Amino acid sequence: MKNKTQILTLCGALLCALSACQTPENRPKTPLLTQQSDFENLIRVKNVPETARYYDASAFSDLGAWAGYALPVNESNEHQGAFIGPMNMRGRGWIAQSMANPVVHVDGKAYDLKRNIQTAKYLPGKLIQEFNDEQLHIVTELCFVNNRSAVVRTRIENRSDKALQLSLDWNGGTFAETAKLTLDNHCVSAVRLSDQTFTATDFPQAANVKLVKKDSLYVTEVKDHTLAPKATFQTYYTQTLGYSEDEVKREHQALKGLDVDACFAQNENRWNQQLASLLNQTDNKYTRDNKYRKVIVKAMMTLNSNWRSAAGDLLHAGSYPSYNGFFGFWSWDSWKIASANALYNPEMAKDEMRTLFDYQAENGMVPDYVSYYKQRNNWRDSKPPVAAWGAMNVYKASGDKAFLAEMFDKLCRFHRWWYTDRDHNQNGVCEYGSTDGTLIAAAWESGMDNGVRFDHTKMLKNGEHAWSMDQENICLNSFLYAEKKILAEMATILDKPEMAQQFTQEAEALKTFVQTKMFDPETGFFYDTHIDTGEHIKVMGAECWLPLWAGIATPEQARQVMEKMMDPNKFNSTLPLGTLDVSHPRLRPTRGYWRGPVWVDQVYFGIQGLRNYGFDQEADQLLEKFIDNAQGLTTDGPIHENYNPLTGETLNCPNFGWSSACIIKMLLNN
Repeated sequence: MKNKTQILTLCGALLCALSACQTPENRPKTPLLTQQSDFENLIRVKNVPETARYYDASAFSDLGAWAGYALPVNESNEHQGAFIGPMNMRGRGWIAQSMANPVVHVDGKAYDLKRNIQTAKYLPGKLIQEFNDEQLHIVTELCFVNNRSAVVRTRIENRSDKALQLSLDWNGGTFAETAKLTLDNHCVSAVRLSDQTFTATDFPQAANVKLVKKDSLYVTEVKDHTLAPKATFQTYYTQTLGYSEDEVKREHQALKGLDVDACFAQNENRWNQQLASLLNQTDNKYTRDNKYRKVIVKAMMTLNSNWRSAAGDLLHAGSYPSYNGFFGFWSWDSWKIASANALYNPEMAKDEMRTLFDYQAENGMVPDYVSYYKQRNNWRDSKPPVAAWGAMNVYKASGDKAFLAEMFDKLCRFHRWWYTDRDHNQNGVCEYGSTDGTLIAAAWESGMDNGVRFDHTKMLKNGEHAWSMDQENICLNSFLYAEKKILAEMATILDKPEMAQQFTQEAEALKTFVQTKMFDPETGFFYDTHIDTGEHIKVMGAECWLPLWAGIATPEQARQVMEKMMDPNKFNSTLPLGTLDVSHPRLRPTRGYWRGPVWVDQVYFGIQGLRNYGFDQEADQLLEKFIDNAQGLTTDGPIHENYNPLTGETLNCPNFGWSSACIIKMLLNN
């Protein structure tokens, strides 16, 4: 017994010694994830709508399409092998649970899909389901052909050593109350007149297609087909969703003769190229770690599913803040999203910048929001001026000087609008405001709708359709300072030296005001100030570190702000960098919206602000704490609109765009 103990002790010592020899430098490295196929199920899209108006489900979309699809629920008895949808991305709910549920028979016997499922995967740009037993290997997969149509390819391989008699049928239908079906040859059209939504599901290789009642279909794809040993049967169907009958008919005609295999190959190539473009932007500790690479790609996938092509009164492609509850393009959401899109799809980012400026007013104002129906565009307020920053990010990613020239005058007009309509006392320091004189619209214009700093704000009239808050805003003037610096840089690139000099001089004057009038040495923080008295409105919120992001603070001011950001009793909470000091009596961490919850854009501004002043160690600590503690971020949960600062729990809308864009930029240190 003693000898046995000695031997075990010696073995243990040898193992420890060997382990000690494997330093971090010489331990075998895990290969980095790089390809479309490497990133499986980063976002959970396994859900089936019970009704057409089921808005909380997650879905997949691509190429700016207005349709979305999901996977069936694990271990469900229904819809195995089908793709859930389509979901109408105009906010009108689901057309169907599924238009095509597969029914497979082998030698006259039903093949039990639900008991033979192996995997259901959501990859970047593609949905896949696989089924296996000793006889068959079935793979069915969905990708988008373009911005109006998706294709489903089904392959059935005979794995046995004998010939099999294969039959494949499809059945499905719409939600009965939402649409009626018509049949033209092998194409089933669903028309929903209530919102002018038209879909066409075409089974070009099917033996027979028929309607069952007014809302269902039955397709015989193939019957008693002899499938030789090791042979594969392949078929496909397409589905188109659009908003006019003529559009859908044109698209249906264009899909005739579709090379399905080429379509899937192009999908894989496109996504692999975009993944490489994004993940190779920089070489840092985050891009060298698969944990963070997955988060970056999850954010990219979220942005892609929120991408909508031009339609209706939306003259260029753009992005929803989220397809769960937001149906239109918001201005500063779009400019943040474009800044991330530019890193892997510059053309998409250019359109993202154009779409709000399509409706720029003669006086330079850009609306808060533009809709599929332009009469719904919101002109009560605008949004913070990060448009020049967004455009410059697109230029730096693309090198497209013509795009910069296209945008420059529009950006200058928007910048000047703040000083004509939002500078009450014409001192060169601006305030948020509204066109209708309401405080609620003015607060919307700040982007921080119900922030505590606005609790006692009053409105002042500047002119016709021009009102200001009675406080000069620290975040707004930080944005305007950054914009002046960026416009000066643009002017230099475009050979406009006088304009460059003018913007540079204005920036220096604004910097002096912010440093001397909007910083409180006693508390070591920046604040809004009352327009008449100059008194600080001492609410410690996320807006107060915008001077660090803009580069407007002195080094000593930045150090003092950093200390507050790192203080666990103020902003370094379980999930750091919330919108309100966690010790504030008006903190509302769950239902507060901008009264405490963590908004990811403000985390980005804070992290980047710290880096601007050399506080990289602190920035890394806060960033890693955020990634680790934000619920669902490193698992398969969706990226949310905001989070509880005390617990990290998700709040409000899932699949949120600017959260995703800012996560990408933080992890790439971009």
